[in-house]
Amino acid sequence: MSRRSRLALAVALSATAVSVHFAQEPPATPGLNAILDDCRSLALSAQGRHVKDKTAKLGHLELSLSEGAVWPVVGSSGHVLGFYVEGSGGYRYSAGRSEDRASLAANLARVAKSLRPVDSGVMDRFSKVLVLFSEPVLSEVGDGAAGGDAADGPAKGSGFKDMLNGALSSYPEVDFRMALARLNGQGRFVYVEFSGGLERVGYVYDEIVDGHERLFNFRKLVDYDVRFTETLSDQGIPGWTSGRETWTTLTRADITMETANNKSGSIASDLTFSVHGAGTRLLALALLNNLDPDSASWDSAKNRLEVQRVVDADGKALAFAHRYGELLVEISPTTAVESEVRVRVETAGEVFLDMRGRHADSYFIFDNTAWFPSPASWGGERFSYTLKVKTMKPWRPVTSGKETSFRDTGDAFIVESQSDHASRHIAVLGGKYVTRAETIDGLLVRVHAYATARKNVIENLPKLTAALVKFYTGMLGTMPAEELDVVEIPEYGFGVSPSGIVLLTSEAYKAREDDVAEYLSRGINARLAHEVAHQWFGHKAWQRDLSEQWLGESFAEYFSGLAVGALAGNDKSVVGFNQMLAQWRADSNICANVAPISMANSLGGERGQQERRCLLYSRGPLVLHMLRTSIGNDRFFAATKKFLDAANTGPASTDDYSKAVSDVVKTDMGWFFDQWVRRSGNASVDVEQHVDVGANGQYRLWGAIRQTPGEGFRRLLVPLVWEDKGKPEARVVFADQPDKKFEFLLPAKPGAVKPDPFQNNLAVYK
Repeated sequence: MSRRSRLALAVALSATAVSVHFAQEPPATPGLNAILDDCRSLALSAQGRHVKDKTAKLGHLELSLSEGAVWPVVGSSGHVLGFYVEGSGGYRYSAGRSEDRASLAANLARVAKSLRPVDSGVMDRFSKVLVLFSEPVLSEVGDGAAGGDAADGPAKGSGFKDMLNGALSSYPEVDFRMALARLNGQGRFVYVEFSGGLERVGYVYDEIVDGHERLFNFRKLVDYDVRFTETLSDQGIPGWTSGRETWTTLTRADITMETANNKSGSIASDLTFSVHGAGTRLLALALLNNLDPDSASWDSAKNRLEVQRVVDADGKALAFAHRYGELLVEISPTTAVESEVRVRVETAGEVFLDMRGRHADSYFIFDNTAWFPSPASWGGERFSYTLKVKTMKPWRPVTSGKETSFRDTGDAFIVESQSDHASRHIAVLGGKYVTRAETIDGLLVRVHAYATARKNVIENLPKLTAALVKFYTGMLGTMPAEELDVVEIPEYGFGVSPSGIVLLTSEAYKAREDDVAEYLSRGINARLAHEVAHQWFGHKAWQRDLSEQWLGESFAEYFSGLAVGALAGNDKSVVGFNQMLAQWRADSNICANVAPISMANSLGGERGQQERRCLLYSRGPLVLHMLRTSIGNDRFFAATKKFLDAANTGPASTDDYSKAVSDVVKTDMGWFFDQWVRRSGNASVDVEQHVDVGANGQYRLWGAIRQTPGEGFRRLLVPLVWEDKGKPEARVVFADQPDKKFEFLLPAKPGAVKPDPFQNNLAVYK
């Protein structure tokens, strides 16, 4: 997942000390610090202009000003960084693709009921507008004042201050985006906020980080000096390509971590980046500011991670700014289209914490929390690495990568590990573990549990884990990690799968069964299988962005079901897989008509997270089940392996999987993913069937499969199944049009013919 969600909250800049550090010799031209300073003193120009009947467009946003006054917004240097409007006008925001329209409609219904949906979007009036930009946009309104009559400062000066403070409390990283745009020239950043209509609404156009447009409204909580943003729409900028997201890629990381008390310590990261684009002056990296469990504020002083020093390959100090869970590092301008940039970042703090952000008496974890600097984009991590971790006894380190050294120094343990292949999402843990290591079929599996874990569970887990890896390897190819560590986390009800590590909560270690088959029948079976599957669906291939997250979660969930059914070899386990199918089907009813799978992470409101889970963990596996039963086991597994091999430990998309399937079945299958991943809803099918005797004595099965034309129509492979002398017989109809006629000649009279009796399709038959 993206490390930063727009649902996250942030605090206002105005009352906050700024963590900005200066190199000894600042550049002659405006650099990072100068631009950040400019953005922190935003004010209105003393003179504005009256404007009438002006319209401007940006992406999917159209702004119309009937009449009003416009004032430039300037920084401390006098540089124009936006404009402010008071007057009468309106805006219209449209959603481009059908999947974007579906999620916008769902979000309007739940968190912005007062807004007026129109056609494929939404519109509202305004009396005030604030626009902040890295370079001038919406100039028909902002610059249209040039020919108008002069206007003095706003009659109510508090209007601008109120909107500016609101903008900076909900999207404070405006200054970071401005710096990136101006120093790297990678694109534009624009923030717009509307006030005076039915809803106060914000809009972001971001070509800098992820190429998305976002529309959102706000919630203010009592006793919190912040605003929550509620997603209304999140869609790609027209013409923006995912390749632009990976202009900085981490290719090598050598990380040393040390703690003297298992609570606080240091992390030094020697990093090598591949930077695309000559003239790049800033590295934009994700790096946590703190792990304060009682505050979502980036500037909390509790459990803070401090950046102590940033230097280049020659040891020269580099200017940097560390805020908002981000680290900007100013480098010498790159001179080549592809440049290698090396930096060392030294950090320290009281951040050796458990998953809840607190000091535990049994473990700490560094997982997917940007604990070392790396690009924020999904495609920005493809790095080899070394890890060296020192903990105080009796806590033992556990790391991603192949363990190359384990040393006992008397009062401490030191573990070193490495990985020579491209990786992402690495983790480090330390805890009071009892460790069992076993090599099975060439795979080294370590199980790290606490003393309270049952002995038989610790003994069986290596065998079970190795069996799962062997099962997946047979279908999907070699696992990227060379060895696997299974680690107990003293929490309940979930699992996580960093590279080469499977984290399972404590109930997995307290089972009473004595053998693998019995253990597989427990609820934890599918969870372990799911997390092991993530070593392929998450590390061999991972999603390009959040719209593709089903490639990780839905695939891991479905393949865990296949593993559960295959490994135990008895009816009880097969029933377990059927129960998983039944549970997916029951759960999918909750979200079938809410939004497409591709928009699972764009749903807001109180039910948003529940529906996201439903789409990714229930509907997604059913889509894969429908595909598998449509094209057959061999082709399904061959296409999935082809997809993983093509990704080759890198980012991938639904289009990539569609291509792999199409190549294997030798026909274009893009329609399947368009209608089941990018559209919501199930098919409603009317089946007409008849059996009569043909002229030559054969029996004729004929009829039609009908659906209502229009948006509800789905192409389907409909199996018609009956029994002949106790054995199943079937014919398949490709219903590729709303009224599809069929006719089959049969050697014998069929029994009762049932359409899709095993409910493989997402359809209701009449």
